[in-house]
Amino acid sequence: MASFQDQIRIALVNMPFGMANRPSIQCGLLKASVRRAGHEAEIFYLNLEFAAEIGADLYRHVSLSRTDHLLGEWLFSGSVFEDLPEDAEFIRACASLDSVLATWSIDSNRLCELRRNVIPQWLDQWAEKVEWGRYDVVGFTTTFEQNNAAFALARRIKERYPEVVILFGGANFDGAMGREYIRALSFIDYAVSGEGDKVLPEFLECIRSGESPLGIQGVFGRREGKVVGSGLASRIEDMDSLPDPDYDEYFATLTRLGAKAVLGDILPQLLFETSRGCWWGEKQHCTFCGLNANGMKFRAKSPSSAVAQLERLSAKYEMNRFQAVDNIIDYRYVEQFCGPLSEERFDYRIFYEVKANLRPRDLRVMRRAGITRIQPGIESLNSHILSLMRKGITMLRNVRLLKWAHYYGMQVDWNLLTGFPGERVTDYAEQSKVVALLRHLPPPLGVGRIWLERFSPYFFDHSFPVRNVRPLDAYRFVYPEERINLAEVAYYFNYEMDWTLSDDHHQELRSQVEEWSTAWLHPPRPSLFYQRAPGWIRIADKRARQSASYFFKGWEAEIYELCGDTERTVESLSEQLGERGVGEVGPDEIQALLEKFCGLGVMLRENKSYLSLALPVNRYW
Repeated sequence: MASFQDQIRIALVNMPFGMANRPSIQCGLLKASVRRAGHEAEIFYLNLEFAAEIGADLYRHVSLSRTDHLLGEWLFSGSVFEDLPEDAEFIRACASLDSVLATWSIDSNRLCELRRNVIPQWLDQWAEKVEWGRYDVVGFTTTFEQNNAAFALARRIKERYPEVVILFGGANFDGAMGREYIRALSFIDYAVSGEGDKVLPEFLECIRSGESPLGIQGVFGRREGKVVGSGLASRIEDMDSLPDPDYDEYFATLTRLGAKAVLGDILPQLLFETSRGCWWGEKQHCTFCGLNANGMKFRAKSPSSAVAQLERLSAKYEMNRFQAVDNIIDYRYVEQFCGPLSEERFDYRIFYEVKANLRPRDLRVMRRAGITRIQPGIESLNSHILSLMRKGITMLRNVRLLKWAHYYGMQVDWNLLTGFPGERVTDYAEQSKVVALLRHLPPPLGVGRIWLERFSPYFFDHSFPVRNVRPLDAYRFVYPEERINLAEVAYYFNYEMDWTLSDDHHQELRSQVEEWSTAWLHPPRPSLFYQRAPGWIRIADKRARQSASYFFKGWEAEIYELCGDTERTVESLSEQLGERGVGEVGPDEIQALLEKFCGLGVMLRENKSYLSLALPVNRYW
């Protein structure tokens, strides 16, 4: 153990199955905070080492497989625990696993070989390869399926170097989950619940001075055989005070191993952070969302600080591909972050999670700034179901987002969700009609029932008709039930939900989405666009095998274009025509034209509002 006057040395370890094509922002931020506090920190990207060990493609498949198999945890589970069910029982219990593995061009024998032989040998190698005793603290951050890989190495380090302090943190250690892991796993000395930016330097100061860190808010450990500690770690309120994440070891490791061996044909990207929490969740927590745990309060960097950080990271690492880890973009950023970036005209390629109420002009400036991919949280194309989710959005606004994001060349990642209490048969009949009209827009990634996640309102708010809640079946294959309380550590749960429809009622929607996706696999893709010239428009509809063309001129053409950028009512259209000096056109005439557009399938109606579906040919941006 270090004496009082010494610097503390900490190793931060990023284990499988953290994504290999991007550095860990958790480790990068913590390293920078520790060094700013005067201590030494080094990051070990053992996820990259393991990707090189088993092959880039297989590693990527497992790290992306967010299924109910918990495959990443199962592969490392035998290297942590001895008292788990046999491999064959796991394979039998996971009925859909064979079909998943077939798409990866491997079989279950390969998985069992990895679990029994390759992984234990690889862990032993890394337990010996690094002189972990040089460090006072070894810290592991775990998110998604990184637990058992981290547990396996931590146990080996503790056996070889009992004096080294083993510290855990990350999303998998929030709340009851972290307390239960501390209770059950003796090789873990301490855990942090919540944000680690302030806590970790304080923790290291306690280790340095020989004091117990258990008095620090958010730090948990054992005292006389009992788990002690309280609360959440102090949140960062001033986001501008955070240092830039340090990704030096990531790129050094990638260079040493060879990008091809680690990533295959995938390109690396940099993670950056401009906010924490969710400003919409502060108002209305979406019923199925388990993100943020107790950190919902929204905090954001000043836009100028965010722009400057992006420029520094790009210059330092010579990268232009970025992914924001924010749960939702700060709406101020449309003008104050994207505006300045759009003027620079850098060739950035940026991903952001957004709310679907963005206007066409918002999307335009975002695309000019380099935001080429978004995840808007669409989730449904039915306003009643969206209200059940507490999404604060309508079907027409979701369609407007899809339309204009596609127009501006942005990739949209979205899904359709089912299984909400209060959903109706008519909701899915109406949604199927909407889906049939959107073949010219990018399809969703899939359709599926909601997962029950810890920290979601469906989990903790007992006013919802959720019953028979129990951990996902796969947890019993990755943690021993006799040793670990699965109900305390599980993040995903099986459940029954009353007042929902059976899967049969969702089948038509699933079938339509499958056809939609198939139509987008091969050119020519379905399209719906219009040409415009003074006084007229021509709509070309190529969404089906039989194409069609429609011609409109004068005020009829004006009406169609006016309903293009946003949904409008008969009253608002009448006002717009008057402002443009169009001759006298009565409400009944406008209404009849709108219904004609809807009858042709080139416009959508919801209540009294109408939205045009065809995209302009002219890229006027």
